[in-house]
Order: sequence, then structure tokens, then C-alpha cells
Amino acid sequence: MSDPDELADIRERRGRSLDRAISFSDAVMSIALTLLVLPLVDLATDSPDEPIRTQLDRIAPQFGGFAVSFLVISQFWGAHRRLWERLDDYDERLLFLNALWLLLVVFLPYPTARLFAEDASHPDAAIFYLLVLFGIGLLMLLEAWYIARHPWLRRPSDTRSLRDQILPALGSTAIFGLAILLSLFNRNAGLFSLILLGVVQRFTAQKDQPFRQTRPQAHP
Repeated sequence: MSDPDELADIRERRGRSLDRAISFSDAVMSIALTLLVLPLVDLATDSPDEPIRTQLDRIAPQFGGFAVSFLVISQFWGAHRRLWERLDDYDERLLFLNALWLLLVVFLPYPTARLFAEDASHPDAAIFYLLVLFGIGLLMLLEAWYIARHPWLRRPSDTRSLRDQILPALGSTAIFGLAILLSLFNRNAGLFSLILLGVVQRFTAQKDQPFRQTRPQAHP
């Protein structure tokens, strides 16, 4: 039988490693958010003598792309935080899935730049952008499914069913799939359908409420 002190040391080290994995994911998403604004900085410095109002009118589509992708990545960060805050442990397969997910998150600024640099009458860039979002959503769904299928990864207080664990990620992925279909017929309709992500975010927050209520309350 293992020494209790040794087991406690192992749990402490794995806990620190889990915290490092979460901090790394947060840092990567912060970098992705920062990369979104760099094209706007380049546009602003291309014509320094241009009146600010004229310049803002000229690069309004790029501002739109920045705002949309900033909100989408923020939604991803919220979903990732809610998924990983329930973890009590990890394994290498989960870290691999998370690395693939982060890869697409960091790649997102490229299709964002293409989306708002292309003529609005062409749907190709929009479909490419939404396909990347669909890939991010699908990998998040795989992470949620993997965690749900391996109960030892989760905290004992997490007693949700498989359906409740994967439903938020499934909803987001379904929205991205719907947006792709709509973009085949109307580019703007597909992009505006991303507003539905807010509904999923609200639904997910409601699902988290019972988990938060299980935490011990401080007594005066």
C-alpha cells in the first residue's frame, strides 16, 4: 500500500499541473484576443494623416470583424472555464484535445482578417471562418464528452448526467453548423446567426448554478 504522505504529495503535484494547464489555456486565449487587434493597428498607421472620421468609416468592416471574433473567443473562454473548473484531475489525452482546441483558437485571427477583407458578395471567406468556428466547437464538444465519460477526472460534487455535461458544447457546435448552412444562401444571415451563442451562454450559466450551490457557504 502506498504511503499516505506520498499519495498526498502526488495529488498536490497533479493539482499544480492542472492549474498550470488551465493558466496556459487562458494565456493562449489572451494572445488570440490580442492578435485580433493587430490588423486594426496596421490600418491605423498606414495613413497617419487621414482624418480619424474618414479612417473609421474606411475600416468599419475590420472593426466589425474584430468585435465579432472578440465576442466569440470570449464565449469560448467562458465555456472552457466552466468545463475545466469542474476537473479534479487530467490525463494526456485530455491535454492533447485541449492543445488542438487552442491551435484553432489561435488560428482564428487569420480567417477573421480574410472575412472582412473580402467582398461581401462572396461567401467563401465567411464559410471558411465558420468552418474554423465549427472545428473549435467540435473539439470543445469532444473535450466535454471525454470528461463526461471519465468520471475520475471530475470533482465528486459534479453529479450531472452525460446529457447535461455535453449539451452546452453541443448547442454551440449546432449553431456553428447552422451558420454554415445559412451562409451557403446568405453570407450575412450566417454571420448574424452567431448571436444565438448568447442564448447558449445563458443556458450554460443556469446549468452551472446547482454546482455552485454545493460549495460550502461562509458563516458570519
